[in-house]
Amino acid sequence: MPTTVQPEDLFALRPLAQPVSDGKRVYYLESYLDQQANAGLATIYSVSLKDGDDQRQWSPDGVAVSQLALSPDRRYLAFSGRVNDHSQMFLVAVDGGTPEQITHGDTDVTNPVWSAQGETLYFQTTVGAPKPSELPQVKVVTRLMYKANGAGVLPENLTTQCIRYECATGDQSVVLTQSIDFTVTAANANGLVYSRERLPEDEHDFSTGVYWHAFGGGTDRLLNQDQAQGDFGKGVLSPDGRHVALWGQDNHIMNVSQSHAWVVDLMTTHLTDVTAPRDVEVGDMLAVDSQQGQSGHWLAWRDDDTLLTVENEHGRLSVISQSLTTWEVTPLLDGNRAITDFSVVNDHTLVFTETTMTSVSRLKKLDLTTGLEVELVNPNATYEATHTLVDGQRFTFKGAQDWPIEGWYFPPVTPAAHHPAVLYVHGGPQVDFGYGFYHELQYLAGEGYGVIAINPRGGNSYGQDFETAVIAHYGEGDFEDLMLGTDAALALDPTIDPKQLCVTGGSYGGFMTNWIETHTDRFAAAVTQRSISNWISFYGTSDIGYFFTPWELQQDMTAIDELWKFSPLAYVKQATTPILVLHGEADLRCPTTQGEEFYVGLKEAGVETQLVLFPESNHELSRSGLPNLRIERLKRINQWFKDHLQ
Repeated sequence: MPTTVQPEDLFALRPLAQPVSDGKRVYYLESYLDQQANAGLATIYSVSLKDGDDQRQWSPDGVAVSQLALSPDRRYLAFSGRVNDHSQMFLVAVDGGTPEQITHGDTDVTNPVWSAQGETLYFQTTVGAPKPSELPQVKVVTRLMYKANGAGVLPENLTTQCIRYECATGDQSVVLTQSIDFTVTAANANGLVYSRERLPEDEHDFSTGVYWHAFGGGTDRLLNQDQAQGDFGKGVLSPDGRHVALWGQDNHIMNVSQSHAWVVDLMTTHLTDVTAPRDVEVGDMLAVDSQQGQSGHWLAWRDDDTLLTVENEHGRLSVISQSLTTWEVTPLLDGNRAITDFSVVNDHTLVFTETTMTSVSRLKKLDLTTGLEVELVNPNATYEATHTLVDGQRFTFKGAQDWPIEGWYFPPVTPAAHHPAVLYVHGGPQVDFGYGFYHELQYLAGEGYGVIAINPRGGNSYGQDFETAVIAHYGEGDFEDLMLGTDAALALDPTIDPKQLCVTGGSYGGFMTNWIETHTDRFAAAVTQRSISNWISFYGTSDIGYFFTPWELQQDMTAIDELWKFSPLAYVKQATTPILVLHGEADLRCPTTQGEEFYVGLKEAGVETQLVLFPESNHELSRSGLPNLRIERLKRINQWFKDHLQ
């Protein structure tokens, strides 16, 4: 008999990513959690493109792979993988042989990018980092953006280098050096495409440019000069080398301007927003917890005139084809699913990975001529067949101001006449729930809860106006959307006991859980995770506080009264619901003090509460944290709810 999803099932899940093919085989990344190592790892495998048979391993045992790239001449596979304390670069011939580690430095080597002609590989590293010392060393900070979640205090005075590696000779040479960080994304015989901060000395400018670096010399050119104030990256050269496709936003509304696909003429730098006529979001903003290792490549050229894009719309991730001559738009891969990665094999074939609400991850190919899809690999087939997985029931309702709002309801695996339900609030807020596998929601459904997943205003995939609606209005229309959505779910499933409602969420979802905690007593239990409780202290302690707060709330750090008005802590004496406070000790996005302040306020208000701190855990605990702590977190959420329900 099938069993329900459990926290330990995280060790059984195998997400796939980064598929590439030489026309004979498909190479891809398979991620997994290693219980003994208590870490997330990834291995490169390949299968036959024809039928998915003959699986082979390509990366060495013990090397945690992060990025892979197939040479355009389809002779070599390059990949970066962690060896001891640093990421190094590897090369292997696809016609056989043993992977060769081609770097052995004491800093990370990342980002393999092939020249369009093949035979030449580019990758990056940094120099100038202080040497390790047995004695504690001071950290001198001179910049506003001086720390980052997952990285800690950022070192200063580093130099980023791009290195050219000649496959035929093994020769290495530095071709680009800058005192600020940059990312190379494409190359040919004439030069490199890379992205970096446009005005690094202006700490209040957040524009990012895509540049062309010609090997023949001269000044590097900003390719998005027509939208210089925008945020651009992921530049990809067209097959003929005349155009570069870019992913980015024009920043007309900071942080929430929709990301589009753009094309620039490499000679004239004339820039065109090719998705402008459609109110869509390009890129993956889907809120899931079980996908790892994706390439983040949301643009690809099918030919010199046709651009393929990943678009996020109404909780779906689809691959769309657009002609740059006729502007005809054709969905290639759509439906109730999320295309998590893809690449072009040839004129008539794509390979891609996908997930659905009840399918963890699988590798498939698409015949572009017939539209036929063929599954090649599903390492999760046995897991899916032996576990009861719940398909979310889509529902819509009128939210604040009668806006149409979309949500999904996951009924409990075991029906009951009077059962509890959990309102789960996503993070962001500029992300969205949708058609991807979410282990945590499946676990809660298996434990007897109905799960309510709503996309309130402020999230992605519903158009620019929808995404903008939360700016300077946190806790207003979004709160009303969530409460009306809970009412709609109760109407959808009359067996939900309205006296046994729970609520949880992380990041923005944690903020909203705190807001719900202090603005209504309709919930029997709450769990707030990696939350914001006090925008005043958040401003100066979060790694993004000094710019995210003015963007989202439209207030600077001197607007104490306004920041306090938006802070759940200001209303903590109104709280009555028993609430569990979960926070990572290394969280720099929503610093640990946010959870601690709210906990103290709750104790002072006489609310039943508990603070649980997770060591060695940053803001990504629920998605890529230490496996044992991810499991501990899930169990504590469930236990808190059960302890406070009838």
